[in-house]
Amino acid sequence: MSDIAATYGKTGTLTQEQMVFCLFKHSAAQLLRDVIVREGGRYLVLPMSLRMMRSLATKIGIKVGQRSVGKAIARYAPLVGAMGVGAYAYYDTQKVADTAIALFSSEVVVRTESPKD
Repeated sequence: MSDIAATYGKTGTLTQEQMVFCLFKHSAAQLLRDVIVREGGRYLVLPMSLRMMRSLATKIGIKVGQRSVGKAIARYAPLVGAMGVGAYAYYDTQKVADTAIALFSSEVVVRTESPKD
């Protein structure tokens, strides 16, 4: 992700919120609506409080846990499980890259004031 940011010359403004957005937008878009907002052709990055980050991590953890159960079942069939995990890893990596490219190829505005809990 930082390589994609570097390609667009945005490594100096890369934030924790942008990293979380790129990693989990495709699987937890509703949870991330308060982190990065798209306004026309640009993205507005909003600062996250520690409480918001913990809440988001908890919700994402639940989703990852649910997927892990599905993966554990798939591991009983090694060939099918390996193909399924490989396909999911490819899909997930492609979605993260697509999100990062969309974010970093647009204008990004990072707010500096901290949120109030």
